Amino acid sequence: MDSTENKNENNRVKAPLANMQPALFVITALIVVFVTYQIFGGLLSLFIYGEDLKTLDTDVNTARIIISFSQFMFILVPVLLLNMLQGRKPKDTFRLNKPKMSIFWMGIAGMIIVQPALQSYMYLQNLLLKSLPFGSEAIKQIKDLMDTLEALTLNLVNANSIGEFILVAFVIAVTPAICEEFFFRGLIFYNFERTMISSKAIFLTGFIFAAFHFHPFNLIPLILLGYYLTYVVYYSSSIYTGIAVHFVNNFLSAYLVFQYGKEGFENPEGTIYDNMALIVTGIISFALFIIILKLIKNKGTENKNKIVIDV
Repeated sequence: MDSTENKNENNRVKAPLANMQPALFVITALIVVFVTYQIFGGLLSLFIYGEDLKTLDTDVNTARIIISFSQFMFILVPVLLLNMLQGRKPKDTFRLNKPKMSIFWMGIAGMIIVQPALQSYMYLQNLLLKSLPFGSEAIKQIKDLMDTLEALTLNLVNANSIGEFILVAFVIAVTPAICEEFFFRGLIFYNFERTMISSKAIFLTGFIFAAFHFHPFNLIPLILLGYYLTYVVYYSSSIYTGIAVHFVNNFLSAYLVFQYGKEGFENPEGTIYDNMALIVTGIISFALFIIILKLIKNKGTENKNKIVIDV
């Protein structure tokens, strides 16, 4: 080990959180980011709007700017500070490497391909929930609450011009793609990898990503999304792949709302036969998505083996 490596190791050991167990560090990071984003972000909105938060509905652009600023300030900045306090190199924690382009493009293709499967799942899940003979009233109340929150989100996503849509795309697609990837696929995933095998770390990171979004009816799609984002980051050895794939997912949702006024093509009032085309397309898209997963794994494993051999 040369003098530079010794110096870096000594600096890491001296860092305040260097000796904290990875699992405890993850819990700490989740609490810190939750508190800073939810509470400080909320206080920022209160400071700007006062107690009359109804003006959020009319002054939408200001609300969008607040959301974007809050994510950078209260998610990304704490994540970078926590990594510094842990004494880790940003390049290692956040995988700031040039991605293997074949995996990069396969990752994007997989995200586009899986969209019909996700929409089909959501339609079938809602159909099942409506037909349950028990707990229907409680489920309806929770779903009504979620629908109300989604309506507020839809108001932020709606755009009446190309210029406004560019702002929406920055807030809805660019900002979360950067901030959430550095948090989940960077800080969280890196620390999980220190204590468990990669497959478990990928799944657990995806699960926490889903749970952190606090949407029970979207839990399964969010777990799949979180798993896939972690998967492509791991096999491409680059967070830039995750950022790009995350951006594509959010951008597609924003574009569908801009173009068609809703995120999906299902007919919620129609019968299962009215939505059969969507269901069949969803089955095909999921099968193709599984193939993409296998191709990414094969290519990524090949690259990792090549690096080991070269070393």
